[in-house]
Amino acid sequence: MMSRSQSVQPTRMTWLSRLAAKLAFVVSLLWLPSPAVLALDSPLHSHPSAYIALHANDPINWQLWGPEAMQLAQEQQKPIFISSGYFACHWCHVMHEENYQDPLIAELLNQHFISVKIDRELLPDLDDYLLNRLRAATGSAGWPLHGILTPEGQLFSGFVYQPRDTLLQTLLHLNHWWREDADRIRTLSRPNTQANETLISRAQLESDIASQLLNIMDSFEGGINQTQKFPHSPLLLSTLKQQNLDHDTIDWIKTTLDQMQTEHLRDHIHQGFFRYTVDPNWQEPHFEKMLYDNAQLAELFFIAGAKFDRADFISTAIDTLNYVENELLSPITGLAQSSQSAIDERGIDGARYIWSRNQLIEQLDSHLFEIVNSAWQLDGVPPFELGWLPKPIDSTHWPDIQQALASRPAITDDKQLLSWNGLLIRSYLHGYLTTQNPHFKHQMISLAHRLNHLLSLAEPPRALNNTGQLVEKATLEDFAYVISAFEDMAHYLNDVYWADQATKLRILAKQQFFINDQWHTSTQALLPGQSRYFDLIDLATPSSTAIMRCAEPKIAISADFQPWQYASYLRYHCE
Repeated sequence: MMSRSQSVQPTRMTWLSRLAAKLAFVVSLLWLPSPAVLALDSPLHSHPSAYIALHANDPINWQLWGPEAMQLAQEQQKPIFISSGYFACHWCHVMHEENYQDPLIAELLNQHFISVKIDRELLPDLDDYLLNRLRAATGSAGWPLHGILTPEGQLFSGFVYQPRDTLLQTLLHLNHWWREDADRIRTLSRPNTQANETLISRAQLESDIASQLLNIMDSFEGGINQTQKFPHSPLLLSTLKQQNLDHDTIDWIKTTLDQMQTEHLRDHIHQGFFRYTVDPNWQEPHFEKMLYDNAQLAELFFIAGAKFDRADFISTAIDTLNYVENELLSPITGLAQSSQSAIDERGIDGARYIWSRNQLIEQLDSHLFEIVNSAWQLDGVPPFELGWLPKPIDSTHWPDIQQALASRPAITDDKQLLSWNGLLIRSYLHGYLTTQNPHFKHQMISLAHRLNHLLSLAEPPRALNNTGQLVEKATLEDFAYVISAFEDMAHYLNDVYWADQATKLRILAKQQFFINDQWHTSTQALLPGQSRYFDLIDLATPSSTAIMRCAEPKIAISADFQPWQYASYLRYHCE
C-alpha cells in the first residue's frame, strides 16, 4: 500500500500516456447524466467480507467479480473498472471516504463503466495479476489498486490512490479514450503471453541469491536497501535454512531481527508487528497488522533464537504468538482473523498506537508519567503528528506502563483465511520445538484439524468469518501453505498421520489446480492470461508453486529478474 510520500498522479500504461498527450481537454465534451441513485439491492449488502460490505451503501452500482460482471460489460460494451483493496488498508479507507461516496464520481462510474469491488485477500490471483501487470508497465503498484479492462477482460490502464479531482479527470479521460478509440485499445492491450521460461537448478539459484544479497542487504539497519522496510520473511526464513552461512550473512540476519524487534516495526504495547515502515530505519510504521506477517515472524524468531542461542529472539516469538491469540484468534471458529486496521474507530491513522503528552498524563499515574516524560522527552517536538509511539524503557516499571497503555481497542477484520492460518501452524510447530510448551502443540494440532476438515470439503472455501459463512473458493495458496505445515509436522514430530493428510491434500490440489502439466493459482481465472504458467515469486508470503512443484524451479527470466524473490525454492523440497 502506498504512503502519502508516493506520487498520487494517475499511473497509466505507457501507450496511453502517449495517447493522452494527443488528446484535448474533454471535460466540456462529456455529457453527465442525472445524479446517481443508491442501489438498495446492492450485492454487497451482507457480504461476509467486512471490506466488501463497507462499500454496500456507496452510490456506485458495484458488482461482485464473476462471469456475470464480464457478461454485463460485454452486453453494454463498457470498460470494467475493478477496485481492489482490503480492510486493514488505510488508503483504501481514504479512497472510500473521498471518492466512492462522491455523487459526481458515482455518476461517471455508473454511466460509463461496469464497476467491480473485490477484496484482494479473497481473490489473490486476480489481484496479483492486475498488480503485476501494472507494476510491469509503470514500475510501481500498490493498494488501493484500480484496473481498467476492456469488456473482454484485457487490462489497458491502472492506478493506485488518487484524490477526488484527479480521479475525476482520470475517469473522464478514460471514458473519452474508450468512446473514441475502443478498437485500438483492444489491439494494444492484448498481453504478450510468451514467457522466456528456463529451468534453473537449486544450487545455481542459491549461488545467485547469495551473490545478490551482498549487494542489496543493509548491513547497518538490517533488511534490504530500500526507502521502505518490509520484513521479507520468506527470504529470511529460506536464508536461515541454508547450510554454511558466511559471517556477513549471519551478522545481517541478526541485525535485521534486532532492528525489527527493538524499533518501531514492532508494537511494543500490544505486541505483534506492523506490516512495514515507511522509512529505511524502522522508525515510522504503517499501522496495519497482518496475520501473515505475524505468523511468519513468530516462526522466524523461534528458528533464529534456537539457531543463534538468543533468548531475546525466542521471547519476541512468544510475545508475537500471544498477540495473535489475544487479538486475532477467534473463540468461535478457532481460526485466526486476518488483520487489524491502521485506523481507529474515528478513522484516524495510527491513533490506537500513538499518544499525545496530554493523553499520557491522563492515562498514567504521576510516577509512571515522569518516567516516560524523561525517557521519551515529552517536552520536545513529537516525532508523529499525533504524538509519541511507545518504545521500551529500561525500567522495572515498563510492564506497568505497557498495561496502562494497552486499553485502546483495535478494529479487526473477522475474515479467516485458510492459507494464513496454515502459516500459523508452522509458528506453533517451531514454538513447540523450541520451548517444548505443550500449549503450542495443542494449538498447532487443533488448528491443523480445523484446516484439514475445511480443505477436505466438497467445495473447500478460501475463508470463513465469525458467523461461520464460507467465503469464495480455496486457491492453490490455501492448499500449499497447509500442505507444507502438515509435512513439517510429520517430519519434526515423526507423525505418519500428518504425512498421510498432506498426501491426501496434494492429491486434491493436483486434481483442481494442475492443468495441462502446469500449476494454476485458482479455479476461477476469468481473464486472458490470468493463470500463471511459470513459477511464482515470493511476495510477503512464500510462493505456492515453490511448495507444490517438487522439481527444479522453472523461472520466467526477464530484464528485472531478481533471484532473491525466488528464495522459497531453496526452502521447500518434496523430500
